[in-house]
Amino acid sequence: MRQVFCIILLPVLLFTFGCGGKQSSPVKDEGGTAAVKEKSEALATDSFKYSLRSEHGTCDVFIDYPVSGPHEVVAALKAFVKSTLFEDGGETQSDDPQDLVRAYCADRQAHLAKTLKQMGISQVSRDNAPEEGIEIRKVCQTSRFITFEVYRYSYITHGAHGEYSEYGATFRIRDGHRFGNDLIEKMDETLYAHILSGMREYFKVSSNEQVQSVCTVDLREMPLPTFPPYLVHNGVRYHYSIYDICPFDMGDPVVTIPYSVALPYMTKEGREMVGDVSTPKQ
Repeated sequence: MRQVFCIILLPVLLFTFGCGGKQSSPVKDEGGTAAVKEKSEALATDSFKYSLRSEHGTCDVFIDYPVSGPHEVVAALKAFVKSTLFEDGGETQSDDPQDLVRAYCADRQAHLAKTLKQMGISQVSRDNAPEEGIEIRKVCQTSRFITFEVYRYSYITHGAHGEYSEYGATFRIRDGHRFGNDLIEKMDETLYAHILSGMREYFKVSSNEQVQSVCTVDLREMPLPTFPPYLVHNGVRYHYSIYDICPFDMGDPVVTIPYSVALPYMTKEGREMVGDVSTPKQ
């Protein structure tokens, strides 16, 4: 499992930019006059990080955010980031990433203050202060698709442990389509056997019976994760949430099925997305 966010004493804002504007090149039209033809703009992201601490606790946010690229995918990614950050969907929020990370922390600080008041807690110690945090990170990008993973963490003081969730989302670059269960055409015993193999590796055991012994559901039912599978550099990833198949203390099993195994089970659209996965962009 991932580490808890560190408490940062002072607000810190880090913004980095590394993308140029649109490129154009002069060409000759049929009449011999000079014309300008716009080249398609590559999808690019930059990272934005903000941390805020108050008497109510600590808030951290990190996002990889689209800063240039085809309109449809940029719009889809912006909507995805905002809807992930804000419980109300973020439709009224600015598209400016600087505003978004600040607004997220302000929103979560207000939530922490309300929660503490409902619990009748007027003051928290530094060592037992609440924490809220989220990361939205780009984990894979090719010329055809881009994938993000989301990690969210929440700890309310005096609780037994914090709560967290992690999942991924893959978008098609040419039109911004977000893939879900439409990546995989079918699930049968052969494909599920590979998922069980990944579970054995995750739990560090040698048999399916040992996997079953630490799970709270019947694995013969071929349970799927709460969130759909998504594409990464080396295969199709199934990320089970906490409580999907096992207790909290056993974590959130992550299984990646190599493309050499997964391709026959993928939809036509899914296979098209992985056509150039052998040459990914970092």
